[in-house]
Parts: sequence; C-alpha cells; structure tokens
Amino acid sequence: MPKFGHFLRMLTTRGLPAEGKVWLATETSHGHGVPVGKFIQVPMVVNTWNDIESVLIQLSDLNQPKPTRTREYLLGFLIGIIMGDAAKSKSREGASHRHIALVLSKKYATNLLIGEFACVSAKSIGLRMHRVNDLAKPPHKPFGFYEWVSQASPLVDWIYNIALGLKDGQLTTYDPVHADWMLQSPRDFRIGVINGIAESDGSVAIASQEVEFWVDPHRDLLKKMLELEGLRAFNNRQALSLSKTHAIKSFEVPIFNPELRTVRYQRHEVMAKARTLRRDERLPEELKLEIIALATQNLSVPDIVERIAETRKILISFEAAQRWASKASRDGTTSERPQ
Repeated sequence: MPKFGHFLRMLTTRGLPAEGKVWLATETSHGHGVPVGKFIQVPMVVNTWNDIESVLIQLSDLNQPKPTRTREYLLGFLIGIIMGDAAKSKSREGASHRHIALVLSKKYATNLLIGEFACVSAKSIGLRMHRVNDLAKPPHKPFGFYEWVSQASPLVDWIYNIALGLKDGQLTTYDPVHADWMLQSPRDFRIGVINGIAESDGSVAIASQEVEFWVDPHRDLLKKMLELEGLRAFNNRQALSLSKTHAIKSFEVPIFNPELRTVRYQRHEVMAKARTLRRDERLPEELKLEIIALATQNLSVPDIVERIAETRKILISFEAAQRWASKASRDGTTSERPQ
C-alpha cells in the first residue's frame, strides 16, 4: 500500500485531530517513511506549557526501571542538551526525519554519565537512544570522543521546528530558539533545561568565581530563566556569566545535575562550599607561604586558587593569589617569611 494509504487509513479510523493540532507518527520506517509507531496529536504552535504537556502525556516512557526524576525534568534536560551540544540532523535532507546525536570529549570520564542520562531523558518521551562506537582521536585533538544517537523521528522534528521555533537549516549553535513558553513552565522542567545546558555547554572558573554558559544565541532566554531563580547573569564575550555571590548561590538551584556529579558539578561544589575570606580578614601567614611555594612550582594563579580551595576549603581572591605569587618570582625563593 502506498504511504499515503497508511495515513488515510489512520485518519478514517481515528478521525480529525482537535482544532490547531495535527496527527504525528512517532516513528516511520526507514527510507519509505511509512508510519510504524504510535500516532499522537501535536499543536502546530506552542504558546504555553499546556501545549507541551498535552504532547507529553501521550508519550510512553521506555525506561526500565522508571527514573526517579520527573518526566518534566527529563524533558527539560533533553531540551537543554538539544540547545547545547547535541546535533539535530537529518540522514538525508528532505528525505528523512531528524535524530539527536550527542558527541562528548573523553577528557572527562564523567562525560559518559551525561550521555547515558541524555539517553534516559530521550527514552522518557518514547525516543530510543543509545551509545554507539567511540570516535577516534583526531590528529589535532588531545582526546577521542564518546557518541550517542537516537532514532530518527517526526517527534524530534516537532521539538525542533515547533517547540523550539527553529526553521529547517537553522542551527542552535548560531540561531536562537523561540520558546518563551519555558518561562511559565513548571520549575522542575526549567531546572532540567538549565542542567542540560550547563552540563553540555557550561564551565566553572574557581579562580574568578564564575559560572559560564557558552550558548551565545540563547543567552536572553537563559538569562530570564536564571532570574526566576533569583540569579543575576550578565553577557560576557560569547557567554552568559554568573559571578561572585550569584555563582556561589547558584549551587543551591542547582545549576549542574547533583546526581551525575560531573567534573563541572564537583568544581562548582568546591567553589560554593569553600569559606570566603571577609573583606576585613587578612590572609593567614601560612596561606601566604603556601601561595609562594606553589608559585615556585610553576603553578598558574588560577591553579593556585583552585588548589587552596580544594585542600584548605578556603576561597581566596585572584588578586590576593597574584600578589603573593608575584613575590615568589621577584625573590626566586620561598625562604623569606611574608611581612
């Protein structure tokens, strides 16, 4: 039977969709695009969270056992990953549906946890996703890459084109999503989005006490989402940054997923839990000596700040570390006691 016949048969069985909605097959056969999966009704325009929720309740969770996190959070995490590192490509332009491909560096073993959690998130909305063969280290890169791929599905097209408001040919790397409905979504969903973005495109600078999100096109939307958590962010180069007290405060949101405890989360934890010296508190003598000693070992100022935060649980300023580190280079010795 021709492909059109399969859709016509479904329509005569199920009837017309509700006003403003269309029938969507969650899976089609490879090559010919014959519907082989579940049919759901999806809106052609997303204005509110209710539009998203109406789709979510129709989708089946493929995870066994069921995750401890809510489906709202998992959907948010997946969308955050999509807005960040994940590719949303078609196998053949115009002839197939999009799939999600996630490639993460082998520099950190905890990146494996991010990819596996992305698979759990995809399965929570009925999308199969699994790890494939690792990518070899390119000649110009120090590490290889982990890779995960989802099934190709019209549902991914709907998320890309309708939920995120992107046109075919646009890329989340360069083009902003149009999804203000997120600002009225449940908090669990919003935290999922923030976590997904942070785990794929976030960084923590302990020395400067900053958390950065390298999502240039989506800075305005993310900034508003962070404001809902009482956090004030600012544009800094191509990133959106939380600095000083807001960077530390954001650990309680949390910005990174506490279950995964990735390298980013661990660095944020070190920064947030270290004691910060008061304005009127002098740097202890033993810390001055330690800074000088570390500087003579050719540690950079940021590395010195991080080492002390990790070992002493004290967060000193970049300026203080720089001042005493420079004394080591002037004196060329650690024997002189600081005055």
